[in-house]
Amino acid sequence: MPFAQRIAAFVAATLLLAGGLTAGAARPAAAHTGHPASALLLTVQPATATPRASVLLCGPSGGDHPAAPAACGALAHVDGDLATLNLDPDTLCTLEYAPVTVRALGFWGERPVTYSKTYANRCVLLRETGDLFAF
Repeated sequence: MPFAQRIAAFVAATLLLAGGLTAGAARPAAAHTGHPASALLLTVQPATATPRASVLLCGPSGGDHPAAPAACGALAHVDGDLATLNLDPDTLCTLEYAPVTVRALGFWGERPVTYSKTYANRCVLLRETGDLFAF
C-alpha cells in the first residue's frame, strides 16, 4: 500500500475511533463554517520531553485539539499550507536553543498534507503557528 494511502487509512481509523467522523456529516457542515472538511494528525516532539499528539478536524472544528476553532481558522487563512504560517512575526523570543519538531499528516479538503519542521524553541513555534501546535 503506498505511503499516502497508509496515512489516509491511519487518519480515518483514528477519527473513527475518536468518534469524530460520521458518515455524510463532514461535508455539509463545512459549508456552514467556511473550512473545507479536513483531518490532520498533529504531533509535537520537544527535545527533552514526551511527544504529544492531537487530532484536528475542520469543517466543522473538532477532534481532541484544545483550540480547534482557532487552529482551523489559522489553516483556512493559508488554505491549509502550513509552510506559509507566520501568525505573529512581531513576538520576541529568546535565543535559547531547545528544539521542538512538529509534524502534520492528513488532508486539507481533498489535498494530502505532509509537514515537518523543527523550531528553535517553543516560543518560536507558537509565534509562527499560533494555536495549531499549542497542545
